[in-house]
Amino acid sequence: MLMGKECKIEGCCVQSQEFHLKETCNTPDISTLLQDLYQILFHFPSSILFFFQDLYKHLIQPKRPSWNIMTTITIAILHAMRSIMVSVSLDFWRRMLRLPYFVLYDTNTFIAATFEPTHASLKGVLKNQDAEYIKAEWILPPESEEEKVILFFHGGGYCFKDWFSFIRLSERLSSYTARAVFAVSYRLAPETRYPGALFDAVQSYFHLIEYYKIKPQHITIIGDSAGGGLAMSLLMYLRDHQYPLPEASVLLSPWIDLTYQHPSWSESFLVDFLPPRPDKNSIVNPACLYLGLDNYKQLSSHTYASPLFSNHFENLPPILIQSGECETMRDEIRVFTKRLQQQQHSTVFRHEEYEDMVHDFQVFDFPQSFLALKHIQQWLAFCRNDKNGVCL
Repeated sequence: MLMGKECKIEGCCVQSQEFHLKETCNTPDISTLLQDLYQILFHFPSSILFFFQDLYKHLIQPKRPSWNIMTTITIAILHAMRSIMVSVSLDFWRRMLRLPYFVLYDTNTFIAATFEPTHASLKGVLKNQDAEYIKAEWILPPESEEEKVILFFHGGGYCFKDWFSFIRLSERLSSYTARAVFAVSYRLAPETRYPGALFDAVQSYFHLIEYYKIKPQHITIIGDSAGGGLAMSLLMYLRDHQYPLPEASVLLSPWIDLTYQHPSWSESFLVDFLPPRPDKNSIVNPACLYLGLDNYKQLSSHTYASPLFSNHFENLPPILIQSGECETMRDEIRVFTKRLQQQQHSTVFRHEEYEDMVHDFQVFDFPQSFLALKHIQQWLAFCRNDKNGVCL
């Protein structure tokens, strides 16, 4: 069994201001369902109007110079959905976002890999965490212990979506890299709050090593959006507690600052498809759901919740960061990479910001999406320990 050591991170192994890590569970009732239906009917006409407005504006002048008509249609559909999304319950969106994939994909083509966490000696903030089981699936499972694999964490603001919602991206990653993908559905908020997702991520990594006998240097950790932030938190937790580190990591539009403090949360509203900066009274505020409203102020700047606030980026595996020029999380990602550049450290990294692209653009069929996947392939195939973070 892998044995770690105590770290020196405040709020982890080092005592800090007390906060309570608790789980809550809200079961939707008939009144919530009726309210959701009312909100859908109420906002539907304006959503249709927004859609056709976006198409009309494209004919006059595209929102971004490189957008073709298909890009505009895709974003217009997402914009139309956004006006409804901010007014309905979390449970509604959890169900709706899975529906297209049940229709389009045969769920029998993937291998279930749900497991019970067995690594009981975790340190620090994860010391008292537990879970009955963690859901996971293999896409193209490895044929031997010597094969390299991808450990994938999905996005969704820590409160909705699962591995199946990102099956297209998982399949593309497997296809481009010729690697098996172990896609994890970590537990979601508010039923499981911080640091439950980090616990599931750490246990998933150890499960690959201890159960499947895959060497750490044969594992690449990839995450998008909240999953990208989770992947970064996992890397820092492993390093801080002196566990074996993976081969490399890829962060796709990572959500690494849960404070919503950066201007791009508002500036990108007309282009990106994510909702604008929520407030504490919003029906769905992912950060508050994940951290808990009572603990939000203390935890939103904690290293393992918001990796941007770390002051220690040394001794991590190579990291490729991809983001969009027009996305909501643009500014925090730029600050993150600037801090990586300014510090004298031993971590190889590379940041690619794609012109005119939105959040999580790799999921879509944009020309830039396939270019980004090609760069991931090159990063994993040729990246060496170059101090400038150059993919050789």
